[in-house]
Amino acid sequence: MAHRAEEHEEGHDERWLVSYADFITLLMVLFVILYSMGQVNVEKYKRLATSMRSAFTLGGAAQVVDSQINQAGGNKEDGSSKPIVVPGIPEGPTQSEEVAGQLTSMLSSQNLGSEVSVQTNVEGVLISLSERLIFKEGQVDLPPESKQVLDTIVAMLQPIKNKVRLVGHTNNTPSSNPNYPTNWELSLARATSVAKYLISSGIAPERFIISGQGEYAPVFPNDTAQHKELNSRVEIIIIYQLESSVINVNAPAVLP
Repeated sequence: MAHRAEEHEEGHDERWLVSYADFITLLMVLFVILYSMGQVNVEKYKRLATSMRSAFTLGGAAQVVDSQINQAGGNKEDGSSKPIVVPGIPEGPTQSEEVAGQLTSMLSSQNLGSEVSVQTNVEGVLISLSERLIFKEGQVDLPPESKQVLDTIVAMLQPIKNKVRLVGHTNNTPSSNPNYPTNWELSLARATSVAKYLISSGIAPERFIISGQGEYAPVFPNDTAQHKELNSRVEIIIIYQLESSVINVNAPAVLP
C-alpha cells in the first residue's frame, strides 16, 4: 500500500507537464495564426498597390521614379548648390536668359522693353507680349511692327521640338469688336492670330495648344491704363520636354 501511494503521489506531482504541453501547443498555434494573418495582409496590400497604380494611370502601370533621376542634390565643384536633375528639364534657365537677351536688345532702341516679360516656371519658358506691342486696341490683326518680335521667337522655336502653348488675355474692358462680342472670343482670336503667323513662318501646327482666358487671369489690377495694357497680352509658353522613361504608363508593375 505504501508503494502504491508513493506512485500515486509521484504521478500527481507530474500532471503539470500535461498542462504545460497544452499551453505550448496553443501558443504555437497562436503564432501560426498570427503569421498567416500577416501573410494575408501583405497580399492585400500588394493588390491595393496594384489597384491604385492602375487607377492613377488609367489602366496602365506607372514607373513613377526613374533611375536616371539624380536625387542627391548637394554642391557643385565651385561650392554652389546643385539642384536635383530630372531628365528633360534643364538644370538652369539658360534658354530663357537667351530669349530675354535677344528680345531686350531688339526692343531697347524702341523703348518697348517693358512690354515683354520672360520667365520660367514648372511648365516651361513663358514669354508674355503686351497688347501695345502686338495688337491695336480691340483688334486681332497683327500690325507690321509686331512681326519683328515674333520673328525673333520663330528663330528660337525652329531648332527645337517643344510643344508651344499660346494663351490670349484681355483686361476687363468689354470688347468693342462686333466680330468678337466677348473677351473670351477676343482673347482666343488673338492667340490664334499669333499661332497663324508662327505657322506661316515655318513652325509645325501640331506643336501648338491654343486657348483664351478673357479678362479672368490678370497679372495686375485693372486700375490704370498701363496695367490694362499689360493685362491685355498673349503668352507664349515653350513647354519643357519630358523623356518617356520618367513616367512610363506601359512599364510593367514592380511589386515590393
